[in-house]
Amino acid sequence: MADRQSASSRSGGSKQVSPRRNDVIRCENCGEEYSVTYKRCPFCDERPGRSGGRTSGGRRVANNTRGGGYGGPVNPIHVIQLVISLVVIIAALVIVIRFVGVPLLGGGGSSSSGNPDTSQGAAGQPDGSDPSGTGDGSQGSAVESITLNRTEELTLQYNETYQLTATVTPSDVQEPVEWTSSDPSILTVDQDGLVQNVNTGTSAQRVVVTASCGGIQAQCEVYCRAQNAGGTGDSGETGGGTQTGGSAASGSQGTIVNAENGLNIRSGPGQEYEVVASAANGATVTILGEENGWYQIRYNNTDTGYVSSDYVSVSG
Repeated sequence: MADRQSASSRSGGSKQVSPRRNDVIRCENCGEEYSVTYKRCPFCDERPGRSGGRTSGGRRVANNTRGGGYGGPVNPIHVIQLVISLVVIIAALVIVIRFVGVPLLGGGGSSSSGNPDTSQGAAGQPDGSDPSGTGDGSQGSAVESITLNRTEELTLQYNETYQLTATVTPSDVQEPVEWTSSDPSILTVDQDGLVQNVNTGTSAQRVVVTASCGGIQAQCEVYCRAQNAGGTGDSGETGGGTQTGGSAASGSQGTIVNAENGLNIRSGPGQEYEVVASAANGATVTILGEENGWYQIRYNNTDTGYVSSDYVSVSG
């Protein structure tokens, strides 16, 4: 009894052992305590109830490399995911720098695959544009106006020709002028503006010739006499009989023919001149002279004017 008391007094009293908690488990492998809610040890991944791998005294084994920040074997899936993420990030950075950063910084420079017209200048037009509107790549100013050498109505006998010319403004326009006839069966026109009366009918016809360039047009009206007609008065009415005309001496007497509805008397030698009077078919006039197929006549004893020589029969 004394010995027991003596031993007790030497040890300073009995040592109390802490009661074991029921909500934690001590790992048999690494000796760490963890919550019973875990199915495996969060430090070494050991299942409860397995033995081995733990040194005496509950110390961590030397090869413990999982959980608690102690490291562990690398998961291959995690490594692959990390590599893929890095590749995606690098690719995104390259795209941003290539398509956003370079244009903003002005470092694109010139190349054959860029805008080639920036290095060739405005006159190069490498994109095929054509300000003159010719469509063949040639250069030139835009058309402002077109004028013809004949502005008044033109009268042609059958098979007679006339050269029309067009002047385009400005002079450096390179687009060609296109010529068209409103009725090619009556009046033909080539691409140089040469017109020809081919009216083989029985009555005179009016045809419009158009010169076009760059969307601008100019027109001339041509009065085409018929090949087989008895004649057409200057007033545009068809008559009968045979056409007349030719040279006549001053003072010769003439008779109006082939103008059943009357013949226009004009102030000058051409249909572009004003009509000042009308002579009845069969009327007698005095011929004073001739100009461009028109007779200057005196009528009503005192008045003068011009009539087409095709409708005057000269009696001498």
